[in-house]
Amino acid sequence: MWWLATNYFPLRPFIRFMLILGVLLLSGYMALFPAMFASFTKRIGLWFAPLVWMGVELLHELTDLAFPWGYLGYTMTPWPLFTQTASLWGVYGLGAIIILINLGLYGAISRWRQKKKRIAWLLLTGSVLVFITGFGALRLATAPKTDSLRVALIQPNIPIVMKGLEARRDSLITAMIEQTKDAASYKPDIILFPETATLAYLADYDSKYAKRYFKLADSLNLTLATGMPHMINDGRSYRFANAATVIHPSGYLDEIYIKMRLAPFGETIPFENIFPFLAKIDVQGGHHYRGKKYTVYTTTPEPLSFLICYEAIFPQLTRNFVHRGSKLLCNITNDVWFGPAKGPLQHSEMAVLRTVENGVPMIRAANNGVSMIVDAYGRILAKSKLLVKTTVYGKVPKASGRKTIYNLFGFLLPYLATGFVAIMLLLRKIQRGKRGKRLGKKK
Repeated sequence: MWWLATNYFPLRPFIRFMLILGVLLLSGYMALFPAMFASFTKRIGLWFAPLVWMGVELLHELTDLAFPWGYLGYTMTPWPLFTQTASLWGVYGLGAIIILINLGLYGAISRWRQKKKRIAWLLLTGSVLVFITGFGALRLATAPKTDSLRVALIQPNIPIVMKGLEARRDSLITAMIEQTKDAASYKPDIILFPETATLAYLADYDSKYAKRYFKLADSLNLTLATGMPHMINDGRSYRFANAATVIHPSGYLDEIYIKMRLAPFGETIPFENIFPFLAKIDVQGGHHYRGKKYTVYTTTPEPLSFLICYEAIFPQLTRNFVHRGSKLLCNITNDVWFGPAKGPLQHSEMAVLRTVENGVPMIRAANNGVSMIVDAYGRILAKSKLLVKTTVYGKVPKASGRKTIYNLFGFLLPYLATGFVAIMLLLRKIQRGKRGKRLGKKK
């Protein structure tokens, strides 16, 4: 996670120091999860390790400290053949499978001189591998052919120091509009802008900037899905909200979706809703307004939903959108803060797995990359390079309409694993207590 501390955002020296300290603390916090895995596995038995791993990974996604970055299952993302079982049990199950394979290899090696046990463990490991590859090959080979949407993804590559400058707003918006006009020649069904790309508050219908975007969509007769800055009156003051919406060909502005999962410390101070005094802490980021509604846009060429930036790494959040009718995931982000570091690449790879889990495609527009088109099976059909101004064109096959097991029931699996581990820990504690009493009586 070192790239968090080297980001390109101009910060005050004290805030930069605090950011470096924060990365060290984050590393320690993230280390608690494998520590819990080791401790719980030792207590209830090595052979329960896959279930323990699932339960521990689920904990990453809970509370205001949620940071489900770098799950073990993401290591398979570049190879769709190996990721298809995510349609059964999500990224959590992929991580459990990796643990199970390593457990099988350990069982075989540790019992190498015991021929029957060695063979049994090797057969178990081989069976798991055959199932993963066989299921993946079958699912990919039998993928139904569907109609496609023509899409264009705008990647403006606006430097972070320019994005917030009022003096450059006119020229930046003009550049976005010209890039969009060029993209319109492809005759896309949808054009996707990145996070906060409009640089304007579109809900102010009389604003000259808002009118330019409405006129653009109307004149080109296109559907424009975009991220936008927004303001919300929470009863005490106006607060910034990271938002997204759809501008229809008529120039009509659809409902505004507000980001629900805020990045800890960057967009919110954890638990500030519970402890209001935390809202006074200045981290030179913001105390953004937190969205509360899952919004699915149904009057678009395909029912779609937005995942703003960091939201794309939340499996449960994405599943809830699809369960409510979304058939196209629109991930919009602005990873320019981190330059050419590993962060933007990790971020884009993790987003891919949301398509396999839910059986729906994704289009992703990033200010600086990686922008990409991904089908419902995690296959990247087109993508951009980092730190270039470009437009990604392509066709994205529509979702087949068949729900995945993960979307229907599989999301419950990590909760069941967590419950099982908790029960086992309790039983082991009771057993140790009884054993201790018996030893005490013997003494």
